[in-house]
Amino acid sequence: MESRPHPVRPSRAQPAELSVLVSELFRHINRRSAGDSLALMGEAGLSMPQLVTLHLLAHASGRSVGEIGNRLRLSPAATSHLVDKLVQAGLVARAEDPDDRRSRRLAITPVGRGLGDRINSERTREVSAVLARISPQLRRQLADALVRVIDELASLPEESP
Repeated sequence: MESRPHPVRPSRAQPAELSVLVSELFRHINRRSAGDSLALMGEAGLSMPQLVTLHLLAHASGRSVGEIGNRLRLSPAATSHLVDKLVQAGLVARAEDPDDRRSRRLAITPVGRGLGDRINSERTREVSAVLARISPQLRRQLADALVRVIDELASLPEESP
């Protein structure tokens, strides 16, 4: 296998440099994974924005259509169409907002949560298979670094779109 030089050698660990490295890591993982998680999405008729919507609702149910549109940077019409498809598929439910009867809140359904969990599990399996190919020492180092990064990111406030 031919070894390519890294496009970026982080000299100062700037966010842009790290972003290139994270992107390269995912390129390698994606190139080597089977794509069964994408097949599950295809079988369910889910687009990537619809999957992201399921993830958003799985972690913070009760969002409005407008909030989903803002997060995905979609027009109100496109967001409404996306949500309609999810509702028709039984993956998302609409409910009246208790504070404003004119508004609707969205919630992931048990079927939607189950599909999201299946896709996440399959993707985890795919990534695990790729990461199993690197040395145990490097996996430990990566795990240590990722735990620290995740802990710090989890402590930051959510950004509004």
